[in-house]
Formats: sequence, structure tokens, C-alpha cells
Amino acid sequence: MSLLDFNSAPTQRDDFELIPDGTKVPVQITVRPGHAGDGGWLKRSKAGDCLMIDAEFVIVDGQYAKRKFWSQLTVDGQTEGQKKAVEISVARLRGILESAFGIRPDDESEKAMEKRRISSYGDIDGLRFWAVLGIEKGKDGYKDKNTIKAVLTPDRSDWQQLDQVKAAGGNHAVLAAQQAAKVSGARPAWA
Repeated sequence: MSLLDFNSAPTQRDDFELIPDGTKVPVQITVRPGHAGDGGWLKRSKAGDCLMIDAEFVIVDGQYAKRKFWSQLTVDGQTEGQKKAVEISVARLRGILESAFGIRPDDESEKAMEKRRISSYGDIDGLRFWAVLGIEKGKDGYKDKNTIKAVLTPDRSDWQQLDQVKAAGGNHAVLAAQQAAKVSGARPAWA
């Protein structure tokens, strides 16, 4: 057995500096299936009393390209705090759809309303949109982290249309379907 010698390898870089508050970046959302709720797209809280979208955001262009950050968007809950989180998350999801599809928030046309309707939380997987980043203070021993402060929509002068690179629901659609089949006990169509 030979040894692998890492003595001449470079030392680790510290690439974990936060992106400054207020920075505007184009991001792509990935929904990480949590095997609960809507076709397996959602994740249950540790207590099991609410459902969330487990979202990963990747900056797709510019100075911070390829940097990632994560967030949980609460979409169902029972307590007053969870209900407030649902209200905030639903507004954020609307903003994501409006930014991705070029819909002004005041556009109430049938076409705009149709773009704001999704058949599954998987439909937002892979969407690209503009975000203004913020910094969330760390708690319970965790460090500060980047978060989305706001989503830029077409009514803002600094918004630009982003190319959507794949059909929404693409990355994890098969995984989510497989997990939903496991949960329900049904045999997957491919088996």
C-alpha cells in the first residue's frame, strides 16, 4: 500500500467571506427534494409541524459566480410564527416567478396570472432570477450567512431578463418521482 503525500499540496483557501449586503446577483434556484408533501419536493421541519422548500441558490454570473447559499422557504405551518413565515415565503416565491418570467408585480393580465401559477413546487427548480443579497446574523453557534433580502422584478430599473437554461423541474424531477413512489409504496413507472 502506497502513501498519498499531501505535504506539497496548497493550504486551504478561506473562500467563505460573505458577499456584501445589498449586492445584486443573478441566481439559479435548486429545490432539494425533502421527500415530503407535494410529490416529495418539500421537507418537514424537525418537529414535523411545518413543510418547507429546501432551496439552494447558485450565483450564475459576475464577480461571485458559482458561490452558493441556502434557505428554507416555509410553505405550510400551523403556529402564528409559521403562518407569518408562510406569508413571507409565498411573497418571495411570487417574486421569483415574476423575476424569472419578466412579469411586473402590478400586471394582472391573464397571461401574467397564468405564469404565477405552478402545478408543483418542482416547477421553480432551475429558475433564474435577480436577487438582492443580505446578511443574516448567525445564532445558536452558527456563523452569519448570506440570504436573499429581496427579489428584483421588472418594475425595477436594475432588473434584466435572464435566460432560462432548462425546463423548470429538470434537475430533480426523476428523484422526486422516485422518492414519492417509495413513500407511497407504489412501484415507479421505470421499474
